[in-house]
Amino acid sequence: MASSVATAVTIGGLASTVVVTDQVDVEQLAEVYRQVHAADLHLPDHRVPSVQDRLRWTAEAPGFQAALGYVDGRLAGAVLGCPLPPETLWWRDLSATDDPDLALEWAGRTFAVCEAFVLPEHRRHRLGLRMTTQLLAGRREERVALAVAETNTRVWHALQRIRFDHVGDLAPFPGWRSHRMLVRSLPLSPTA
Repeated sequence: MASSVATAVTIGGLASTVVVTDQVDVEQLAEVYRQVHAADLHLPDHRVPSVQDRLRWTAEAPGFQAALGYVDGRLAGAVLGCPLPPETLWWRDLSATDDPDLALEWAGRTFAVCEAFVLPEHRRHRLGLRMTTQLLAGRREERVALAVAETNTRVWHALQRIRFDHVGDLAPFPGWRSHRMLVRSLPLSPTA
């Protein structure tokens, strides 16, 4: 897949661009991730498995795609994901849900957002929303799913505004904090 560059936007005098691609530099992403989560790197959520392993696993998954956000030419954030295969463990240990078919997967059902982060100095400029909507606007799956740490109320509220539904909770890996599992149907328009 060729990279596609979205129209540049200027916010507060800074030019920002979002690039949707299937090629990423895992080490560069890991460095930005560590800056974003500097205060929480001591938590198991950010250590086991390592961020490099998680980023690499996602980037190597069939159907991988990322939206990379740049501000004045510098990587400022990313949203990465891949389609869930029928044999996925994504939904294991999900708390009770009203939908018994929620965790069933088939080819083309769910695109999972596995990582999403924006440098603190570029938050509140809608870069995260732009990356998310531009990545998801081109997806052909029926729905998108993602997990948000229960303590991340800022992202939780932003996703509710673009109609993500809370479908249950789980800890993505042993020892991690509980995460809210969110789902919404696709397509997601670029103006969400």
